Amino acid sequence: MSQTAEYEVVVVGGGIAGCFAAATAAAEGAEVVQLERKPRERGGFIACGDAIKSPRDPEKYPGPIDMDAICDDEAVLVDRSIDQIEWWDRELDVQMVLPYADHSNVIDRYEFGQHLLDEVEELGADQHFDTVVKEVIQNGAVSGVEAVRDGEPVTYHGDVVVDTAGAQSILQDMIGYEELSAREEVSFEQPHYTHFGSAYREVVETEEPVEFENAIVGKPLEQLGYVWYFPRTPTEINVGLGFQMSQSPVPLADRLGRDMHTEPALPDAQVAERFGSPNKLGSSIALRRPLDSMVAPGYVAAGGAAATTHPISGKGIRGAALSGYSAGFYAAQAVHAGDTSEESLWGHNHYMFVQHGEAARLASRDAYNVAASSQSISLLRAVAALLPEEEVKSIVGTKSKVNGIGDLVSVAVGAARNFIDHYRSGTFDDLGVSNNDLYEVFRGVRTARTYANRYETHYDAYPEIRGGFFNWRDDRDQLDSAYYDALELGSADRKY
Repeated sequence: MSQTAEYEVVVVGGGIAGCFAAATAAAEGAEVVQLERKPRERGGFIACGDAIKSPRDPEKYPGPIDMDAICDDEAVLVDRSIDQIEWWDRELDVQMVLPYADHSNVIDRYEFGQHLLDEVEELGADQHFDTVVKEVIQNGAVSGVEAVRDGEPVTYHGDVVVDTAGAQSILQDMIGYEELSAREEVSFEQPHYTHFGSAYREVVETEEPVEFENAIVGKPLEQLGYVWYFPRTPTEINVGLGFQMSQSPVPLADRLGRDMHTEPALPDAQVAERFGSPNKLGSSIALRRPLDSMVAPGYVAAGGAAATTHPISGKGIRGAALSGYSAGFYAAQAVHAGDTSEESLWGHNHYMFVQHGEAARLASRDAYNVAASSQSISLLRAVAALLPEEEVKSIVGTKSKVNGIGDLVSVAVGAARNFIDHYRSGTFDDLGVSNNDLYEVFRGVRTARTYANRYETHYDAYPEIRGGFFNWRDDRDQLDSAYYDALELGSADRKY
């Protein structure tokens, strides 16, 4: 016989977004339960690049969680000395070094996750581990979940369900959106499978310190994505790779192994252990702009489930924390108001797109991803080789910061100064790249830059109330069409 548990806010997921949501909702006075499928001792053990920027900045990590206390633990913030990004393309003899304007960090994601769970407990939320969600309860609004906890069925009733179950959340497959009450169609946007990527990482140990112990390293992959080497310590490295699911599959573990075996920096690397097994993990990740609307009656999505993480641009942890905080805050406010409609939960959308604005910035940068997705990896590698390093250094070293490949491509218009020397030396002969191909890419970069600005302007005008949403979405869809036409993309390359 199923047990029944009554709460005001049910948070599904024990990751970063789930912890920020549960902690915030509890701090706002709501009765909260956090459901996590893993046992307590494995909370926070996930596939992650482990890089984190400005973890003590309350604008990037808002809410009641004490990030200063977490970062003071040496077991969490294991490498505080990351001061540059390096891009290696061995075949083209390219090694670009780009300094950070201010340093970055590599963390032990497991230790970080354990501290987050501790914070949630201290703020008064109940936590149920070994709990797997099986069904969603809805009756005009999402009102709870059916789960199995420690092998026993449990029904969790809640005024609001906060979905932080990650990219490709099972909750989004279970909800019957057309059956939810709304004055018009439900605004929530369901993502498509091509909007995601696959990632895999290992933590390896070396006998001797690596030379790149102060750097975040990226290397090209044959599909749209990259291989990374992120040092936790001079002899402990997070190595991994990821690619978009819209591309042909890559055998992740084998491909990473081939790269490491040919990399002089890691000649003797051995996989470390965690919980008595090799420290190897894979996952799906969101690689699209944030959802147009992250709310439905009785339901709020955050983190990977709302596509606010975008780890390929280095904002996976930050995006999860921000959206988790927002989801928890507005879920609690809706509970206190006795109204869990889309209108009442709308503040979550508006906070992410306008009040804080992180979602708007991610959405505008997606224009570069759309453009890059339509090009061959050979062309993208050629563009990266042509980037004027001194120009990029000057950009990174002052007010702007390079956060990912999109930022590198955004300055590629200046690469023409390097073009003749590289082309005459035969740098791109093996890639099969012509000067006409490169011209088309540079033209596309100019177009992407123009439309990224237009997208940012449009997202800055995201409606404060639900009533203006559908007209806003129609106008954005027209902007999409104009952008696709400007890039001359066929239907197969049109992302949304």
